[in-house]
Amino acid sequence: MEKSTHPDTSIDIYELPELHSPFHVPKRSAIARLFVEDPGVKGCGWFHSYREDRFHVLANILRVLCNIILAPVLVISLWNAVGTIAYNLVKASWQDEAFDVHDAVLQNPPGEDDLMEPNSTNLGPPVTTLKPVNDSGGRGGFHPTSNDVYEATDFEPRWMLRVVIREGQYSSHDQVEWTEEHRGTGYTALSYDMEAAYTLFKEAGQTLRDPPDGKRKFSLRDRRQIAKEFLKEYCSAIRRNQKVDPDREEFLWLDEFCLSREREPVAGEEKGDEAERKEVAKERSEELGRLADIFRGADTVVVFCDKVNCDHVKLACRWANRLFTLGEILHASKTQRMTRRLVTGRPQSYLYPESGRSFRERMMHDAAMAGKWHLHSILRQSNNSGSDTWQMAIHALIVEAIRRDRESGYNHHEYLGKGLNGLLPRRAKLQHLKGKDGWADLAWLLELNQGFYNQAALAAVCCLPDKPEAGNGWLGPPIEPRAGNERLEPLASAFTVSGINKGGKPIAPLNIVGAQTIGLHPALKRDSMALYHNPRLKKTKRVSLSLLFLCWLCGFVMLVFGSRIYIRVGGIAMIWMSSIVFNGVRLIIGTMYLERSGWVFLSDRKTNDGSKGDLPWGMEPEKKINQLDRSLDRFIEWGDRQMAPNWDVPAHQYMQGHLVDLRTGVKARVVVSEKPNSMVVLGIHGSGVTYMLLNRSRNIHDVAAKVGLVNLPPFTLAATEKTGSVRVGQGEFTETVEAPPWKKLIGAAAELKDAAVAVTVAEALV
Repeated sequence: MEKSTHPDTSIDIYELPELHSPFHVPKRSAIARLFVEDPGVKGCGWFHSYREDRFHVLANILRVLCNIILAPVLVISLWNAVGTIAYNLVKASWQDEAFDVHDAVLQNPPGEDDLMEPNSTNLGPPVTTLKPVNDSGGRGGFHPTSNDVYEATDFEPRWMLRVVIREGQYSSHDQVEWTEEHRGTGYTALSYDMEAAYTLFKEAGQTLRDPPDGKRKFSLRDRRQIAKEFLKEYCSAIRRNQKVDPDREEFLWLDEFCLSREREPVAGEEKGDEAERKEVAKERSEELGRLADIFRGADTVVVFCDKVNCDHVKLACRWANRLFTLGEILHASKTQRMTRRLVTGRPQSYLYPESGRSFRERMMHDAAMAGKWHLHSILRQSNNSGSDTWQMAIHALIVEAIRRDRESGYNHHEYLGKGLNGLLPRRAKLQHLKGKDGWADLAWLLELNQGFYNQAALAAVCCLPDKPEAGNGWLGPPIEPRAGNERLEPLASAFTVSGINKGGKPIAPLNIVGAQTIGLHPALKRDSMALYHNPRLKKTKRVSLSLLFLCWLCGFVMLVFGSRIYIRVGGIAMIWMSSIVFNGVRLIIGTMYLERSGWVFLSDRKTNDGSKGDLPWGMEPEKKINQLDRSLDRFIEWGDRQMAPNWDVPAHQYMQGHLVDLRTGVKARVVVSEKPNSMVVLGIHGSGVTYMLLNRSRNIHDVAAKVGLVNLPPFTLAATEKTGSVRVGQGEFTETVEAPPWKKLIGAAAELKDAAVAVTVAEALV
């Protein structure tokens, strides 16, 4: 939907009040509608069916004249039957899909030559070159093995801090390589929030020395100074119920000092910081990828935030909401809660020992009280391994990680994959998690864990992305489970595949295999054969068909057995006139009723996308529908009463509307980024079935665009059509294939079907 600005008020045009008010349906006779259709409705004309079309009136006049001149021929709707049969036969020959192949994502792991920008939102993994390997048949190709993409387990940190403590206070520290010489002594890992450490930094009277470092609030040198103040606070903390030597040495893992090897500073402050940043960037990026294993291998994990009397288990604690907290605490065997308390008006830190299991139990209880059921499931799984299936456990981990990433303002979005690496069954090689785009790293991890997780579940809970290009168009902020919609069982298999977009950049669209789809009508349409379709007109249909049959029988008898010419002419006239009257009744009735043959999207306001019949239907479209068709007077809302999931809060760039099924009278509230024309089944979700709304091209080689999500009643599965696969991404693809001549017949047959009446000869004679 395009956005423009009013020249006088400088207000976005879709904010103007008149576009939010629904249109008015004028009261007009059925004969008037026979020539000029109501606004927002597709008429029954063979061409130019909308009232805004140039030759709309002419098309309707020709239609009426043909029904008069060719009355006996058109009375049985022969052309509709031919159009329907041709359309179905051609559509059944859709064989291009079998040849529409794609590359596996794991075929092209991220390499050193990747050119992705740090702030890129492109989801696809960068393409690199793998060494060619000959398969058993002698054919050349690229075949990555497990060793090419999977990281070995149980790796340990490369560097550690050896801290000297004298009289219960920090004395000095030095970095050492974590080799077999030191491993037998064990180490303590420090988990903290940088903002909390910055509070200690300010309380110590320190000031920042450098401007912010890119997206980061602090430079590398300032972060180390801040972390050093936290290190001093830990060394001087009072240990409750613990006997320790005030003069001792400890091995500590503290991120800012242990993510990379220490180097001698270069002369000149600015030069030194710049040179060090370039040298350590790769080491820090790779070490972050092993974060979960570093904390898993620690003897004790110390957790800290600066809030007084905070026990760190409540979600109000800033530390508890960090992205990296999951990897740091899930597998800790022992913990030390570092809590600040006021002593004579000044804060003093205390260390309280607690088993990791007990600490997570208290976090789990608070998560349940706050309704954070994914976090509750993650903590329960960590304490009782195997209590959940891998599908449930991985889903909870991914959704919780994305939630934390979003609530932090995406400050650490580039570390989304690194924060999850080591928590999933299959872990990525550290060099493959580039740390430049969190969505790309997440897509890579998901594909590595393809044997344990069906990505259709993730697609079913992801809202529309904040930016159209973010998450490759199908990933986005996930919703959290609520009472009544926790049930989530995928009904299709989904995984990412490799591709190239029109700009030449690698993408990874979601490939939904075994998809069940439902097409959406572009607009409401008059039912030119309502006489046969509408259940309210059964008596009218029987009477009119009986009278037509009697008139034709009498006319046929007069034509065949008439002894004089005027009797035979009278027989022909009776057949012709009865057909004209019958066609006239059918045409007039067709202007009074709407087709009830599927779903249609009705927007609250104008979409301004150039489509025909684009009108604002308002918050209650059923009122306008009832004015167009008096028989449609009862609609059922599928939503709050069924506790259906709600994905998107109406935002400035989105539009609201309803999906309406005139056949069943069901309507569902939706928020979409643009007008949908199809929907694909994802899974059973709560009490209904969740569909992804798509803007899908007729060319099967194109990638469909995700425009929203909707939850509908389970009976809608009966109306779906089976499709081999549907790829969902940003709605574009490199290769546009010219349709062969035979394929163009689909469009022609479809127009023939739409121009004729949606009923077969057999139905017409019932």
